[in-house]
Amino acid sequence: MAAPLATAFAAAGVITLFSAWRWLTVWFKKLDQDCEFRTSVLGLETPFSVQKVAAPSILSDPAKLISFVIPAYNEALRLPATLDETLGYLQRRRDRQGPGFTYEIIIVDDGSSDDTARVAGEYVKQAGLDAVRLLRLPANRGKGYAVRTGMMICRGQLILMMDADGATRVSDVEKLEAALETVAVKGAGEVPQQARQAPSRIVVRNEGLGMAVGSRSHLENEALAKRSWYRNFLMRGFHLLVLSVAGGAIRDTQCGFKLLTRRTACTLAGNQRLQRWCFDVELIYVAQKLGIPIAEVPVNWTEIPGSKIKVTSIIHMAWELAAILIGYSWLGLWRIHLEAGS
Repeated sequence: MAAPLATAFAAAGVITLFSAWRWLTVWFKKLDQDCEFRTSVLGLETPFSVQKVAAPSILSDPAKLISFVIPAYNEALRLPATLDETLGYLQRRRDRQGPGFTYEIIIVDDGSSDDTARVAGEYVKQAGLDAVRLLRLPANRGKGYAVRTGMMICRGQLILMMDADGATRVSDVEKLEAALETVAVKGAGEVPQQARQAPSRIVVRNEGLGMAVGSRSHLENEALAKRSWYRNFLMRGFHLLVLSVAGGAIRDTQCGFKLLTRRTACTLAGNQRLQRWCFDVELIYVAQKLGIPIAEVPVNWTEIPGSKIKVTSIIHMAWELAAILIGYSWLGLWRIHLEAGS
């Protein structure tokens, strides 16, 4: 009796392992296929016509100095203050620097169920389609997917990803620009070696490689004092997992305020597989693997009510962090491309 029972348990174990392996490979393959660089994307919404406007591609030459990419999921209440601050800052900077300072704001509505699209559309009407653009995704895919899709249609030489809640002071983008100038590499040919031999200062160009990430690490003690003990416990555990994946070179990988050169955005968008919580960590992981220089810059940050992070979100984050190691390192299911489309 014992022998048949042991055989049955062994067979069940083999079937379970096979099923788990099959599920893993299908999941990783689907994300890899979704990552394929497509120049044809959804059209831009326009309040002036029922016809959508064809979106540009990041593979084309830049037509603006800087692009702001704002992913938005059910952000109808918080988005107006962020857009008012951002547009006001950009106009003041244009008045200061002259007509050569050109910009665009791209709002990516990630399948919202509230009035996010309508609110964003009002700003398209007010500022014009050349300055504010709205891209609506048919279903919620996650913040990472929304950011990647927005980056793929940017016209800027520089690309800033920022959160819809406006937690970071928008004028701090100038701090990131200054830091980016010190690390950006005039790229051509082999990415990794050139990136590691970055000169101390270089004017940022379209072909340059480099990114500057906003950081809240200098506010850590203040944040710990304000949060509940269990949230601090979860966040410390999460940071330990991030440390095991991306190392400790960048202390704050999750701040939603990052500036990339156009070529860097193109390269990283061509590699980004994760679509939800931990895409920031993945971008930094891939950038480090490619030797793309990264500057971490302290920014002014305020915690805004309405956070969507829950305990279950931490579980999803932990899985995505594990997926980075499984996909890129342990099983090699994901390949890092030097250039988009390669």
